[in-house]
Amino acid sequence: MTERRGSFAAGAVAGGAVATLISQTRRAQAAPAPAGVDQAVWDLILRNMEANAQLQGEIEQLINSISSLMVIMGGSPLTIDGEDPFANYASFTTGQLICPAVGVGYQLPPIPIPKNKQLVVKALPSNVGWLFLAVQQAQAQSAVVAYPMLPNEAIGLSIKNANSVWVAAQIINDGAALIVEQG
Repeated sequence: MTERRGSFAAGAVAGGAVATLISQTRRAQAAPAPAGVDQAVWDLILRNMEANAQLQGEIEQLINSISSLMVIMGGSPLTIDGEDPFANYASFTTGQLICPAVGVGYQLPPIPIPKNKQLVVKALPSNVGWLFLAVQQAQAQSAVVAYPMLPNEAIGLSIKNANSVWVAAQIINDGAALIVEQG
């Protein structure tokens, strides 16, 4: 219930901001065009401001509807001041895994993957054969089960830790490079 109250409070704050924009537009409409600005251009600017304020209100209503639907379906509501899923991270981690034996699965090192980020695994450009990815060692060792990757091919994986990935190679000393953003 507190999640629902939070989403409604956020909607009320956003609605207040839209009302402020609309009132500022109406005040500007009551005033004459600024010196040096043609009245027709000024009217166009004001209509554009009013349309933007109205559009912002409709967007906020849509966000509130989606948030309410998420709560009804058992999830968490959207938050305006919460975590930004597109936030930049300060750094990134890279590494390489070389497969010293043919057909043997090797586990990637334990690197936590931040929420809303991906581990990118790339078959090395110098690889001669295919690289095979899987979630278990036995699966990585099976060409009919594992995900095959050509040299220089990459894939992004939304997982919690890099050590969930196993890699096997067709050729000795072929391998994979990995990269993930870190906070």
